[in-house]
Amino acid sequence: MRGIVVTPGQLDRVNAPSMASDRAATMEKLWRSSPQLAAALPIRWPEMRIRLVHQISLLLLGTVALAVLAMGGLVAWNLRAGFSEYLRAQDAQFLDRLMVVAENDLRRRGGLPAGDLRPVLREWMDEVAPPAQRRPPRADAPPEDDGRPGRPPRRDGPPGRPPPEARPPRDPANLGPRLLLLSADGEQVLAGRPEAVTLPGQNRALKLAGQELALLRLAERAGPAEGVDASFLRRQYLGIGGVALALMLLALVAARLLAGRWIRPLQKAQAAARRMAQGDFGEHIDTRRDDELGALMQDMNAMATSLKTLEASRRRWIAELSHELRTPLAVLRGELEALSDGVRPLNAHAVASLQEEVKRLTRLTEDFHTLACSDLRALPCRFALLQPGPLLLDAAARVRERARAAGLSLDLDLPQDLPPVRWDIDRIAQLLGNLLENSLRYTDAPGRIRLSARLQGGQLLITVDDSAPGVPAEALPQLFDPLYRVEGSRSRAGGGSGLGLAIAQALAHSHGGRLHAEPSPLGGLRLSLWLPLDAEAAPK
Repeated sequence: MRGIVVTPGQLDRVNAPSMASDRAATMEKLWRSSPQLAAALPIRWPEMRIRLVHQISLLLLGTVALAVLAMGGLVAWNLRAGFSEYLRAQDAQFLDRLMVVAENDLRRRGGLPAGDLRPVLREWMDEVAPPAQRRPPRADAPPEDDGRPGRPPRRDGPPGRPPPEARPPRDPANLGPRLLLLSADGEQVLAGRPEAVTLPGQNRALKLAGQELALLRLAERAGPAEGVDASFLRRQYLGIGGVALALMLLALVAARLLAGRWIRPLQKAQAAARRMAQGDFGEHIDTRRDDELGALMQDMNAMATSLKTLEASRRRWIAELSHELRTPLAVLRGELEALSDGVRPLNAHAVASLQEEVKRLTRLTEDFHTLACSDLRALPCRFALLQPGPLLLDAAARVRERARAAGLSLDLDLPQDLPPVRWDIDRIAQLLGNLLENSLRYTDAPGRIRLSARLQGGQLLITVDDSAPGVPAEALPQLFDPLYRVEGSRSRAGGGSGLGLAIAQALAHSHGGRLHAEPSPLGGLRLSLWLPLDAEAAPK
C-alpha cells in the first residue's frame, strides 16, 4: 500500500481554528487515503447534540403518547370484553325464546320422536327470528295456513329457485351454524353441524310433561368480529385510533409551545450569563414570571448587581491600595534623597522617621495579607479556654492613655460573672483593638468611648459606642468594605488605612460571630459584636 506524507505545515493548517470547514474535509481525505495515518491522528467527529427544547418536546410527547396508547388499549380491551359479554347475553336471550317456542310447539303436537325434530328446528328459528330475517316459504310448500297459531301463512311461488327478493336474508348473528339439537343425554346430534359440539356454548333442555326430550345448544361465536358486530367494533376501533392520533398531534403542538415558553427564559438567562462573563453587568432580565424560572432570573439579576458592586469595589480597592502604598513609599523616597543629597543630616531623628514609615508599610502589608487569607479561607485560630473579663480589661488598658491624651473618656460596663469562653486570645485581642482604635481615631474631643459586654441568647455581646461625629445611614453597610472611608469628619484625616473594620469582621467570622454597625446613643457609631461562647464548635 502506498503511504502518504504529511508535513508539519499541513498539520498546522489542518488544526487552524480559522479553517474549521476545511479542516474536516482535509482530515477526512487523509483518513480515507491512509488507514495508518488515520489511526495515528486524533480525529474528533462532531457530536450530536439535542437541544433542550427538543428534549422537552420529546419528553412531553412521549409521556402523552404513552398515556394515550395505554388509555386507548384499555378502552379497546374493555370494549371487546364488554361486547363479548353483550353477545353472550344476546345468545342467552335467543336461546330462551327458542326454548319457549319449541316447548309450545311440542306441546301442541303432543310430542315428536327424536328423529323428527330436525325438520322443525328451522321453523322454530324462523318464529324466533325478526321478520326481516325469516326464511321465505319453499316453492313446493302448500299455500294454505297449517292452522297453528303464531305461524306465518305459506305463500305460493313459482317452481324452482326463489326470486332474489325472496331469498333467505343473511344471518348477522351466524345462528344457523352454531345451533345444535342434541339428544337428552347430549351424546347424539339430532340437528346442526356436528363440529360445533366441541365448542363452548349454552344449553337449554326441551321438556314435555316434565320429561327431557332433547337439548338445545348454541355454541359461542368464534369471535366478536363477525358481520354487523365486526363493523360495529371496527368503527369503535377507528374512532379510538382517530381520537388517539388527534390527542398526540395536539400534544405535539402543546409540547412545542410549552417547551418554547420554558426555553425562552433560559435563553435569556444564557445570554445574560454571557454578557456577565464579558464584564457587562448593567442589563437585567425581565422577571415577569412567578415560577422557578422567574426566581432564576431574579437570582441572575441579583448576581449581576452583586458582581457589579464587587467589580466597582475591586477597582476602588486597587486604586486605594496603590494610593496607600504610594504615600509611605514617597515619604521614604524623599527622606532617602534628602539624606543622599546631604540636605538632611543622618541622625537619630532621621532614622526614627524612616523606621516609622517602614512600620506603616509593614502594617499595611500585614493587614492586606490578613484580608487575603480571610477571603481564601477561614483565618487559622488556636482556641483555648479563657475568661473574657480580663481580655476586655486588657484591651481597654492598651488605649486608655491615648484616649486621655486625645481628650476622650473611656467607660467600661463589664459584668463580673461572665462565663468562660473558648476563643483565640490573640485574634480576639486584635479584633477588640481594631474596634477601639476606630473609635479613638474618629471621635472628636471632648468625647466618650464606652465598652460594654453582656450575655444574650447564648452568645456574648460586646458593644463599642462613641460620641459624635456619627456615620450617615447610607454609609453604615459599607463600613466593613476594605479601604472604605466615610467622607467628612470620619475620614483618613485620623490616620487610618480603612482596613481595621474589614479585618475585625473577618476575625469575627473566623469565630462564628458577626459584627454590626448602627448609630450610637452617644451620638456617634455603635459597633456590636456577637461571639459564641464556644467558637471552636460554632459553624463558620
